[in-house]
Amino acid sequence: MASIQMVAVLIFIFFAILIFGVYAYFLSSTRRPAEGEEHYKAVAKLRFPFFILILLLLITGLVLTLPKVPYLSKGHFPDVVVYVAGKQFAFALDTQPIETEERWKERSEAEPVQVPVGKWVEFRVTSLDVNHGFSLYSEDGKILGQTQAMPDYVNRLFIKFEKPGIYTAYCMELCGNSHHAMKGVLEVVESE
Repeated sequence: MASIQMVAVLIFIFFAILIFGVYAYFLSSTRRPAEGEEHYKAVAKLRFPFFILILLLLITGLVLTLPKVPYLSKGHFPDVVVYVAGKQFAFALDTQPIETEERWKERSEAEPVQVPVGKWVEFRVTSLDVNHGFSLYSEDGKILGQTQAMPDYVNRLFIKFEKPGIYTAYCMELCGNSHHAMKGVLEVVESE
């Protein structure tokens, strides 16, 4: 089954082709300028080359940027899956799905989940109450990636950690009075 992100990309491509088709139809159906209107003839001669130039720029932009869409897993499977559930005011991380508030409470107060360095980690992020912004930071405070934690929906975030350490997830969407203290912790360890 295709992911919702892939369906969205395919819908975008469908509508882009449809718009291109409509534009091409109207371009080919416009009437030719009357005799003696030299200015309009000169503009009409530039219209088709300009259209081709814009089309080539669009295709080039798609070819260069579409492979870098962060929602696509780039054709590989993750080495580790970490389930994340946000709830006011902490993130719970585990290697098993967190579906109940009891499990969330247990995991939000537990030791950090450990993942190996140099391996692809897929974070499956959801929320048990309101929207939260799940953002993962390295020890030196640099943001590595972010996605939304939304109720009844799972967003995926792929990250490969290059060095071991303690990584902290902070909420980036105002979710209540203690939003500023909302966090979760992940430990990246050397592979065995």
